[in-house]
Amino acid sequence: MTPTTHFATRPSILLIVFALGTLLAATSGCEKTTASTVEQPVPKVTTTPVVQEETTDYDEYTGQTKASETVDIHARVFGYLKSVDFKDGDYVKEGQTLFTIEPDEYQAIHNQSLSRIAVWQSKLALAKADLARRKSVQKAATGAVSQEEIEQYTAAVAEADANLKSAQADAAKTAVDLKYTVLTAPISGRIDRAYVSKGTLLTGGTGTGTLLTKIVNEQPMYVYFDVDERSLLRYKRRAHTSDSAPGNLRDSGIPCYVQLADENDFSHKGTLDFVETEMSTSTGTQRVRGIFENKDRALTSGLFVRVRIPAGDPYQALLIPERAIATDQSVKFVYVVGTDGVATRRNVELGAQRGENRIITGGLKAGEQVNLTLFSDPITLSPVTADATGVARVEFIVPADFAAGTHRLEAVGQESGTVGVASFEVTGPATVSSVKASELEPVLPATSRFGRAPV
Repeated sequence: MTPTTHFATRPSILLIVFALGTLLAATSGCEKTTASTVEQPVPKVTTTPVVQEETTDYDEYTGQTKASETVDIHARVFGYLKSVDFKDGDYVKEGQTLFTIEPDEYQAIHNQSLSRIAVWQSKLALAKADLARRKSVQKAATGAVSQEEIEQYTAAVAEADANLKSAQADAAKTAVDLKYTVLTAPISGRIDRAYVSKGTLLTGGTGTGTLLTKIVNEQPMYVYFDVDERSLLRYKRRAHTSDSAPGNLRDSGIPCYVQLADENDFSHKGTLDFVETEMSTSTGTQRVRGIFENKDRALTSGLFVRVRIPAGDPYQALLIPERAIATDQSVKFVYVVGTDGVATRRNVELGAQRGENRIITGGLKAGEQVNLTLFSDPITLSPVTADATGVARVEFIVPADFAAGTHRLEAVGQESGTVGVASFEVTGPATVSSVKASELEPVLPATSRFGRAPV
């Protein structure tokens, strides 16, 4: 595999990968060995077994959190703000008082409305009594009260009744206005700061009222992300049961996990519960939502997060440490150490990464021992400089435990991921060696590059 790329702080600095072993060809009979050959120390070799364990493949997406409920608090009536009854950032409960607008004028108007109700109740009672008397006289003495008078008194009763109802409706309206002088929380959740201060003249009205603050309900928390067509079809098939409608994710119980920007694992668990009705024809994706209890309130609205969804059922996989894997052009390989202590190169096929480990899908068996000391810490190269002959070269210090001889050097392009290969000479411990910059030119970026060195 291509070694993991990290980012350096200084441009034109190169970190490289040294491949284990020497490149000297076997030249038996071509060169005579001398008796003065210095015996090199044998480097220590650490091995690790190929581990088989249960694992699950995941699909990962970029998503954004959104509160399950969001409410803007506006003033509904005109007036001066009398008090702010919460602290900025508090968690408030539904029905809790948030603001109070001076109520005196609205109380007076409401009392007026109540008085008009009393007036028209009295007039209605009088009109009914007059009508009853006229009907009684008409019944006792025929012709004493004309039919026209009866109709007039009947109309007076109806008018008084209508005016009473109008006064009652007006009183109901003034009661609403009076109620709106005290603003309460319509939902439970975390409240923003107060956007206005005590004594501010507020504008009322529906849609035009002064914005006072905002409340968001973060329990539960939603996470929205876009899923490609093939993956979504796979999730829907997993979700479909005899008791659920096709394509319904709410009852499926498919888990999803979230990782925040400063976290190393996906520790927040939720479930998929909604998918939009249409696929985007421009992107080939569809918006999906996960729901999270968010008991610890670690998720806040508006965060960009990584979302992970199981791509299938758990299965048995082979894993080895990532640092045991080397690269030869596009081929990935490891050194397998047999029971006789001999290390043999073995090409491998790579699967997904699991932390510091990598799933191996081909080339190894469970229990085999792989060389774990193939790489040392990153080595930083000096900037490209010209030697005495004017040739551009890159210098570096070779680790002390490298054997004398010709070694293979691999440099991995930071941006392209391509591999450049060169060779260098080791003559002894702490040797300063170099390579021609032209040998690595295809992978040299303008910025620094990174790699690992075999020991």
